[in-house]
Amino acid sequence: MNVGTNVSDDCVTEFNNLKLGKQYRFVIFKLDKDKNEIVVDQKGARDSTYAEFVSHLQNESRYAVYDYHAQTDDVPPRQVDKLVFIFWSPDTNQPVKQKMAYAAGKEALKKKLNGLSKEIQANEPSEVEEAEIKKTVLN
Repeated sequence: MNVGTNVSDDCVTEFNNLKLGKQYRFVIFKLDKDKNEIVVDQKGARDSTYAEFVSHLQNESRYAVYDYHAQTDDVPPRQVDKLVFIFWSPDTNQPVKQKMAYAAGKEALKKKLNGLSKEIQANEPSEVEEAEIKKTVLN
């Protein structure tokens, strides 16, 4: 069995809808119940807030792409837009096998999603706070 390496065509379609079509603010991906294919879990409306996005992250691993917009502290300020890939792998009591399957699938998914600017791996809620994301995007 090829654990977590198959990526559903829907993942690429919805990613392109976010990137090119600007239809969503974020797309969250997960492994299907058999842990052998990455599928779309949730999509956030274009007017979704970052807090809404974080509220969708559960006590089990997920992959996400967030279309993040921030302003620099420059004078005059610049608008910075980045597609941020987030690998959420919380330090909860999710099964080790599940965490390993998500870790194995990460590169397969990233290879299919062209145009990612930044990547964050987060293992606890403080690592996905908006201030952390903004710092990553602006650096």
